[in-house]
Amino acid sequence: MEKPEVIEYTKLDNFRYERKFRPESLNAHHIENIVLSSSAFFRRIYHPRFVNNIYLDTPELDSFYDNLMGKSDRKKYRLRWYGDVLGKISGAIFEIKIKNAYRGTKLSFFLPDFEMNESFTNSKCFNILKSADIPLHILDEISGMEMKLLNSYKRTYFRDVSGNYRLTIDNEITYFNINDNFNRFNETVKDKNTVVEVKYYEEFNEYAPHVINTLPFVLTRNSKYIEGISNYYEVSL
Repeated sequence: MEKPEVIEYTKLDNFRYERKFRPESLNAHHIENIVLSSSAFFRRIYHPRFVNNIYLDTPELDSFYDNLMGKSDRKKYRLRWYGDVLGKISGAIFEIKIKNAYRGTKLSFFLPDFEMNESFTNSKCFNILKSADIPLHILDEISGMEMKLLNSYKRTYFRDVSGNYRLTIDNEITYFNINDNFNRFNETVKDKNTVVEVKYYEEFNEYAPHVINTLPFVLTRNSKYIEGISNYYEVSL
């Protein structure tokens, strides 16, 4: 399959750190001004784009609870694309996010074009996955999983003066109720908070505190998947 051009997509070849912040008392505009005034000299890269994800999980929500409990070694499975939530989707990616404590990497596979609408069922989702260049052992790994959540958010990208640290600001976060029986795209939950994330490869970990400490944000655990699932499922938090 020919690889589509997706400027905002970052392929990972090794582990990187992902440090998250949730400055709840600040709006996205204020946060961006703080980032741009940081002594790490963050500057915008790319144009802000909407990121959309469909998360897969077991019927028992194993990935959800692994994440919630902070399990050191865990995985998250999702389909990701950029732009509009609904309609003809091109350049989508199937990702397996692999976490080991604060470090993470991902396996990624480009997907054929598909139509995203209210009739997008679990069966259609897995037919798309099966038609992509995904190894059989990974298809076996996700067999029995189901679509559990769709989310969408606006992401703005920055990079520091060294080029080694990337920062993203996610706002306008929306969660959609989606499963195999019905896709209620009019049943949405808006998250008023903004999420900031600093990402860098392992070799730059030693200097990372100098960059992170230029930002007046408090490090926290944050998962849009946990936030979204808690809106639509009766789960123990």
